[in-house]
Amino acid sequence: MHIPDVLLSGGAAAATAAVGAAGLAHALRRVDRRHGPRTTSLMGMTAAFVFAAQMVNFPVGPGVSGHLLGGVLAAVLLGPWAGAVVIAAVLIVQCFLFQDGGVTALGANFVNMGLVGAVGGYAVYEPIRRALGGRRGILIGSMVAAWFSVLLAAGAFSIELGAGGRREDFLRILSWMALVHAVIGVGEALITGLVVRFVLTTRPELIEGPGAVEVEAEPSPGWASPVVAGLAVALAVAVFAAPFAASSPDGLEFVGEKFGFLPDEEAPPLVASPMAGYEAPLGDLGRVKKLATAAAGLIGTLTVFGFAWGMARVFAAGDVKREALVDAV
Repeated sequence: MHIPDVLLSGGAAAATAAVGAAGLAHALRRVDRRHGPRTTSLMGMTAAFVFAAQMVNFPVGPGVSGHLLGGVLAAVLLGPWAGAVVIAAVLIVQCFLFQDGGVTALGANFVNMGLVGAVGGYAVYEPIRRALGGRRGILIGSMVAAWFSVLLAAGAFSIELGAGGRREDFLRILSWMALVHAVIGVGEALITGLVVRFVLTTRPELIEGPGAVEVEAEPSPGWASPVVAGLAVALAVAVFAAPFAASSPDGLEFVGEKFGFLPDEEAPPLVASPMAGYEAPLGDLGRVKKLATAAAGLIGTLTVFGFAWGMARVFAAGDVKREALVDAV
């Protein structure tokens, strides 16, 4: 559900950019207050997995596909605000490295998938988790919230599009976006549930607990194993599954084609991306589309991992570490 350039009006793009920037700044401050090794160690891994999973479009009907948004999954593992930062890291790399999502729509994409998806999704998840309790509450809450997060993100996009001049078609676009993404949300819920269930079975301590605050100065060696394992899974998904993803338009593109609001495909991008369309420039080997996609997935997954981990090291390290860094420079 990545919004391309020129799709939103200038006013809508500017407003969502302002809201997104303020939301990301607040999220980074909240991550800063955690200043614990758990968030630092797991943000890179979670971002890598979400990026890789988003490359794998799954068919949901004739001529339409969907992909994981991952906001609720990241929020369940890390908390809502760290989850939002993870989604921001994924979106930034996708935008500038792969031309997936427009530069002018980066704020809107973060609002929809980061703030609405992760933070809003967590607001659905937490009451269910508390009401049911235990692992059952975590699993059911995460799946229900994952489904709602897709629907909420689709609704947010419809509002943003309508605010830019598509008011006459607003209700019809909203209805179709809700219908298509209600089906896509089932896939989101199933993927989220499978991952959460696996984590609960193997490493339940990785699930974010209410009010957890960590103050250790250095990452515990115990976090290395799940981080390495999670990164390995993300790389496997990006290299071996992404090249075989469904090629049908995703939900937003499907509705856009139906109502004719997608931008001209021949228009040059505002910012040229080195691996547009998730294809690495491999020369003659690049003619093999699956190989080019696998290479792009490998590069992208490692880039997202490093970017998100770096953000975590800076903003989740606490004032002491940042002061030490300034002194060292």
